[in-house]
Amino acid sequence: MDSDDEIEEAAKWEGSPGTIVLINALEDSSTIKVAHEATCLLIRQYLRSSSSHNIGVSIYGTDQTQTDLNSNNIIDIISMDTPTLEGYKKLRAMDIASYGKAKEYVLSEVLWHCSKIFKDYKKKLSSQTILILTKLLNPPVTTDQKRTLDRVVNLVGSYTKITIINISPDDYPIDKFYKELLIDINKSQEYTLPQAVWNPNVIQNMMYQQSHRHLAVAKLSFEIGPGFSIGVGVYSLLGKSNQSYLKTSNIDAKTNETVTRVTMRSKLTVNPGDSQKVSDDDVSGDSKELPLLDSELLFCQEYGGERIEFTKKEKEEMSNPFGPPMLKLLGFKPAIKLCKEKWFLKAGYFLYPNESVIEGSTVPFKALHKACDEMKTVAICMLCSRANSRPSIVALAPCTRPLDLEIEIGFDVIHIPFAENVREIPQLDDESDKPILQKKQKEEMNKILNSLQFHYKADMFENPKLQSQYRAIEAKALQETSLEPFVDSTIQKPEVYQVIREDVFEELFGPFGVSSIKRSCNTDKSNTIKKIKTEDINESLVQDMIINKSVDKLTVAQIKNILKERNITFSKSLNKADLCELVYENCTS
Repeated sequence: MDSDDEIEEAAKWEGSPGTIVLINALEDSSTIKVAHEATCLLIRQYLRSSSSHNIGVSIYGTDQTQTDLNSNNIIDIISMDTPTLEGYKKLRAMDIASYGKAKEYVLSEVLWHCSKIFKDYKKKLSSQTILILTKLLNPPVTTDQKRTLDRVVNLVGSYTKITIINISPDDYPIDKFYKELLIDINKSQEYTLPQAVWNPNVIQNMMYQQSHRHLAVAKLSFEIGPGFSIGVGVYSLLGKSNQSYLKTSNIDAKTNETVTRVTMRSKLTVNPGDSQKVSDDDVSGDSKELPLLDSELLFCQEYGGERIEFTKKEKEEMSNPFGPPMLKLLGFKPAIKLCKEKWFLKAGYFLYPNESVIEGSTVPFKALHKACDEMKTVAICMLCSRANSRPSIVALAPCTRPLDLEIEIGFDVIHIPFAENVREIPQLDDESDKPILQKKQKEEMNKILNSLQFHYKADMFENPKLQSQYRAIEAKALQETSLEPFVDSTIQKPEVYQVIREDVFEELFGPFGVSSIKRSCNTDKSNTIKKIKTEDINESLVQDMIINKSVDKLTVAQIKNILKERNITFSKSLNKADLCELVYENCTS
């Protein structure tokens, strides 16, 4: 499907994503209000995450024009850039419904406007996304429909993702034009008609997912065999929502200006005819300071008391001997051999076909997914996501609809440890007697667990600490007198636990809490057993304990040490009583 040249020239991951949100001003005021509120929530979400995502907001279908480009009936509320508090305030204060409506609905003009923004944007974009908030009821004028479809084909051909969000309180028959438009957006592949949504929070979540769907960690060539590769994208479905901390900066004492730091590498050259040695503190007048080239830069590492030097090229080759960034298939293993919980090293990725790397990759990707799913196997691969990153062993497990997303198929990328990562943890001996559970106790606990079960979704719980902090910061930044209400979803609901019979649970497993009965201390010191320290154990003490049959006063670890000192082999699965019998049988002098 590809050649070696195509693998070497795979697209590098660079730039930041760009998204344009379009609001249809030709709709009724209630629809415009919902779209406006959802867009404000989206900008606020980007402000909270301090994202480098470039986003712009425009209104189309108005009788006015406010844009730097040569477009008609379009108002750019927020020019495409990283979200700012000023832009959010401007968007929130705007009354979109107050603008007049255009005489004709021309959609091709809006799409041309978006393509012009992406083309003229100064920053490099890693992805381009257009989100259209509108109803799918009224099509553009007849003379503009053909131009709109052609414009969509050009945008999709340039890898611009177009998503239409159907804003409506009720379902209705979608116009025929929008069905043809969706066919061109999805490149004549299977698609589902967008469902009507009316909740601004749901619309905000949909926009946030759509704008992040193509944010791949890496776009790689997946080498399945010699001369056979497909294009894939490696995605991270889980992102860190770190708590923001106060940043400190150094200020000049005289001017109060922020002090910036610049790191420069330079070398000092000395005139060859000058025999006088130049020290670090005394620089000769004939010496010159020149910039240090990358080819002259050396790295070193101490090994055995000596400094081993490497050039920059040698360091890069040692850091990544695997080669260019790619995914390479090593073989297959039964899925039962893989345990995600046991081999968890770090958060895994999600693998999905990417046509921008190698065209036609979707069909073999689906075939591989179907084969692994039917044969209950996982693919073991070598993954190198960056040119300067270390390769790792991963397992590709077939999955569908990860985290309840509208994704048909894909592979979970599970990191597998190398031999150097596996630690041998010594077996811990539990000296305490294991409690015996009665059948009645098991049955009661099963009833409790069954009564507390619920349907889990990935977006059910929000971090209460982060949410409360965001609302406090936003209230101060926006000069709001009251905080936005927040419902803590991690707090237990008392009504859920009313199904538990407290008397039966207390009888079987209790008592609990402050009412627990503590064991009274033994006041008779004559019956108190004093623990023997390991350093106090000698041969005479061992013989006395064997004669008195009191070896069981020692700990399991101490008994094992006695057996090891006498080169007596024993199984690790033996309990304390069996170990004592071995001492009585083999350690008598």
